[in-house]
Amino acid sequence: MTFLEPVIASIIGAAVTALAVFLKTNLTAKNFLKYGHLVQKAYDIVDPILDQNLHNWDGSKIDKAFELAVESVADGELTAEEIKKLAFEMAKGWLPAVAADKVRKLGSSSPELAKAAEIASKIGGIVG
Repeated sequence: MTFLEPVIASIIGAAVTALAVFLKTNLTAKNFLKYGHLVQKAYDIVDPILDQNLHNWDGSKIDKAFELAVESVADGELTAEEIKKLAFEMAKGWLPAVAADKVRKLGSSSPELAKAAEIASKIGGIVG
C-alpha cells in the first residue's frame, strides 16, 4: 500500500487541477455567451482606440480603455465587478490584426468611432 499512496495522491491532485482549469474556462465561455452582444459592441469601440494608441500606452491605460468600452455599452446591465471581469477577459482575447482590419473597414462617421474618440480623450489618447 505504501507504493500506491503517492500515486493515488498525484492522480487526485492532477484531477483537481484539471477540474479547476475546466471550470475557469467554462465560466469564461459562459460569460462571453451571456454577454456576447455587449462584448461585440465593446470590441467595436475599443478596436479603433487601441489600434491608434497601443504603441504609446501602458497596461493600465489599455485596461481602462477596455473597462470604459464595456461600461459604455452595458447601460447599467453589469455591476462594476462584472465590468472589470469582462474587460479583463476581453483584453486577454484581443487580437491586434483583427482590430486593424476592422478599423480599416469602419466608416469615418460610424457611431463606434465617435464613442471611441470620447473614451480615448478620457484616457489621453487619440482616435481619428
